[in-house]
Amino acid sequence: MRLVSRSRSPRRIFSTSMAPFNAHDIRVVGFDLDQTLYPKSPLVDEKIQEYLYEKIASHKKIPLDEAKQLFGERYRDGAGLSGSETLRDLGVPNASEAVQEALERADIASILSPDPDTNRLLEDVRTHYKNLDLITGSNLRETEKKLSALGIPKEMFSHLITAEQAAKSTGESYRIWLSLYPEYAPRQFLYIGDRIRSDGEIPSALGIHTALVCAQKPGTSLPTMQLHNLAELASILL
Repeated sequence: MRLVSRSRSPRRIFSTSMAPFNAHDIRVVGFDLDQTLYPKSPLVDEKIQEYLYEKIASHKKIPLDEAKQLFGERYRDGAGLSGSETLRDLGVPNASEAVQEALERADIASILSPDPDTNRLLEDVRTHYKNLDLITGSNLRETEKKLSALGIPKEMFSHLITAEQAAKSTGESYRIWLSLYPEYAPRQFLYIGDRIRSDGEIPSALGIHTALVCAQKPGTSLPTMQLHNLAELASILL
């Protein structure tokens, strides 16, 4: 594993707005971390919300319990406004970025546990493709904590690209990733994440094939494969 400072059975073929995806063409596979290598859950939501309460309390200069109440009145356990809409309604600046920051900095590692199926999938992908990397918006310290909690050794990945190196939202993380393999074209890369913009649209614009997991209602207009869970990757890649 390196920290970045700057004959197989037939596989399914997918068409996106890019060139058709064929697993036989892929040479490098990259994964997101948050809500990709572990699923979204009520406990994860709770940790994220605790972080957002602090953001609200700091911005409005109010006690934490009052911030929690203001959030709850709008969010209504997911039946009301979204997290970012709630922050926006309360005047918190850069609401979408704050939610992503909460996901990447909240103490989520304490509630994570290993998933044998996910770990087996990573092992199989690494065996088949050799080049397996992690590109995440979490910083290195949080990344290491989460991987440890998930029972995934850092050495599973050839390269780690974390928040210290670049941001996915600007595309720079993906440019760094591409630069690590100058012998391959962008269409020979596949990135698996969960967020439409930063994990799907942005790398797709660079020519990278992408797949979004945990897609509850797949949309036909997105330039990416959409999967219900990580388990579906096995039939595509292996």
